[in-house]
Amino acid sequence: MSVSIKENIITLDTKNTTYQMAVNANGYLAHLYYGSRLDGSSAADCSMLGYHSLVPLAYDGCSSELSPDVCPLEYSAYGNGDFRTAPLMLSFSDGSSVCDLRFEDVKRIEKKPLLKGLPALHDEAGKSESVEICLKDKIYDLRVYLLYTAFEECDVLARSVRVENRTGGDIVLNRVLSTCLDNYECDYDFISFSGKPNYERSLNRIPLRELKLSCESRRGTSSHQNNPFVIFCSKDCSEKSGECCGAAFVYSGNFTASMEKTQIGTTRFVMGINPENFRFVLKDGESFQAPEVIHTFSNSGFSGLTHNYHNVIRKHLFRGKYADAPRPIMLNSWEATYFDVNCEKLLAIAKQAKKIGVDTFVLDDGWFLGRQSDNSSLGDWFADEERIGCPLSRLISGINELGMKFGLWFEPECISENSILYRNHPEWVLQAPDRKGMLGRKQWVIDMSNDDAVNAIFDMMCDILDNNNIDYIKWDFNRYLTDVYSCRLPAERQGEVLHRYVLGVYSLLEKINARYPDLLIESCASGGGRYDCGMLYYAPQIWASDNTDPLDRVNIQYGTSFCYPIISVGSHVTASPNHTTRRNTPLLTRSNVAMAGTYGFELDLTTLSDGEIEILKKETEFYKAHASLIKDGDYYRLTSNNERYIAWQFVSEDKKHALAVLVQTRNNINYKPIIRRLEGLNANTKYRVIIDGAEREGEYTGTALMQIGINLRTIKYEGESTRIEIEAI
Repeated sequence: MSVSIKENIITLDTKNTTYQMAVNANGYLAHLYYGSRLDGSSAADCSMLGYHSLVPLAYDGCSSELSPDVCPLEYSAYGNGDFRTAPLMLSFSDGSSVCDLRFEDVKRIEKKPLLKGLPALHDEAGKSESVEICLKDKIYDLRVYLLYTAFEECDVLARSVRVENRTGGDIVLNRVLSTCLDNYECDYDFISFSGKPNYERSLNRIPLRELKLSCESRRGTSSHQNNPFVIFCSKDCSEKSGECCGAAFVYSGNFTASMEKTQIGTTRFVMGINPENFRFVLKDGESFQAPEVIHTFSNSGFSGLTHNYHNVIRKHLFRGKYADAPRPIMLNSWEATYFDVNCEKLLAIAKQAKKIGVDTFVLDDGWFLGRQSDNSSLGDWFADEERIGCPLSRLISGINELGMKFGLWFEPECISENSILYRNHPEWVLQAPDRKGMLGRKQWVIDMSNDDAVNAIFDMMCDILDNNNIDYIKWDFNRYLTDVYSCRLPAERQGEVLHRYVLGVYSLLEKINARYPDLLIESCASGGGRYDCGMLYYAPQIWASDNTDPLDRVNIQYGTSFCYPIISVGSHVTASPNHTTRRNTPLLTRSNVAMAGTYGFELDLTTLSDGEIEILKKETEFYKAHASLIKDGDYYRLTSNNERYIAWQFVSEDKKHALAVLVQTRNNINYKPIIRRLEGLNANTKYRVIIDGAEREGEYTGTALMQIGINLRTIKYEGESTRIEIEAI
């Protein structure tokens, strides 16, 4: 049993962890413990930390030693004497903002419920166990429901919050965060993954001191600048050892995640929807469902944490055909043709793509009515036969006759001023009254909180998808949200627009998935500007970055790997010199880096020599032979991203096969790299080693490979790479 309820103590166990809470003498739900599995033990003594001067005293005669200012709480509200960051802040109809949540009830839930209108971990097999706890304000009939689900085999705990108004009047929600985790220690490092367009998800590790540490997005998406995934860990935590806890937000809009050190040397971590410009009106009888946070704890360093996240996302977040099916190898036309979408040229590239083993040909931006540049036509999702040079159906037939499937690019959330849709419905744009909206990439954003707009976009997309043989779509979004105002909502509800926008995006994605269950959707937001668990629920792969330079990509993919499965990482072989950085890199390095992802191509294959085509054919064959290992294997980071080279490794579940890659990111001066301490092998198994296609003489035990490593024997220079296969004998 994963869930245990004994007297006042509630325990959730996974294979290796325990999460425990208790109702204390004041009636608060106190946090007791989250860490390595306790096997039936109780941490109940931790709920009382002792009296400290100047803390507010409880007004109901209960023990002052349990003041909410020092008590570790599962969920807290503003105004009750808890001066730490309150996960809940609201106003009642009388203007009061004081809320004091006490334990009301707890119940088991047989099957993890879906969250209405929101992505979340799912469990069709019923292997998880859930508990729902009700907290209630002492004066008003306001109820807060805390849902916890333990995924035992994945060592993961999912948390979410639902606020229900039974007060008889309106309440205004100003902050509803999804998780609150109080810890008894403060000697932590806080790790976030920040960046910018073309250089997303760089690891930042900062020691926790007296000031609050936080990361957030205010851009309407989860953003290039900060990712909604963080880690807090012990000072000595490394890839292989030390304690760490992760929090991944299953949401694609504005978020906040923060950790603070308290006056008594404890810590509080919170995560949820960013409260900036969030103001949600809740009528009597209505409820508000906050998104889910996925937690995991590892006492075996970052590798253990990564494996937990990769497993739970692959098994319980991905959905549909491609949750487990091999991902197609695709060629995307963008860097090959840009807006020049001539049928003859596209088919010529497709014929070369067939030679190298591509499964799916993707027509990117430029195929729809009047789209000759980014100045016009977004919103007019009708094929421009004159520009393409033939009906879209004929182009698709030509691709299909070559034995490949066909994919198409959309940007459903944006609109050009020069478009039929805008001329017919200017009110469907996010735009404040009497103000000219701000352009981003020469386009505006459609009000996705408007059901009429969402339904119109859905109908246009269906007209294309119903009448053409399309197996894949790339779902792009190339700007941030500004001028956040919906003409469909009254003044007092404009603080709901940002959240309702995200719900509208999810609604459209859900409708597309439901109507076309075999369609593969790849999400993109100017590259990795919306790389989060929310989008992975609808689109099981995400274009990691518009920067395809392999020496930059290894760093981008390094940070991405801490939470997100490798098979979710959209990654392509592109031209050299690279179109973004103008840097030259060897073809095999570009291929090796792209293999740490979904693997595909984005270049004009007609410009390559016969020799290069033959190399890529062999590379595609190699990837297909190792696709299941890359998709399902355990992933290890063999180096940090601060060394002269970056190396990573995949290991099969039975530990009989492994694949390691090294990319030299800086020039060697009197230095020969040795891959040290391979990971995840069986210590006593004998392996053979193949380096760049040539078998190394001798047999190697798992112990030798993990404790000594492999001497590459040849010096690698900046931009070069090495691929190592390890096979059990």
